[in-house]
Amino acid sequence: MTSFFQGLGLSYEMAWGVATVCGILLIAFPLMLGVAMIIYADRKIWAAMALRKGPNVVGPLGLLQSFADGLKVFLQETIIPS
Repeated sequence: MTSFFQGLGLSYEMAWGVATVCGILLIAFPLMLGVAMIIYADRKIWAAMALRKGPNVVGPLGLLQSFADGLKVFLQETIIPS
């Protein structure tokens, strides 16, 4: 893959770096997509078991629910007991 990027005019070091990042993304992206699908399915299953609506409120088909949960965690006020 390094030779491909060298053919585009990049130096060896730069081509190696770009090839490494591409390799990491080729491995990491399907894993992250799989985890997102498992989380979505888990939410739908638990919603059906509790007889309530599933995660279909945030975004199309509830695909932004995990991002909303992450944003909620980061925006929560830190409470330190006295």
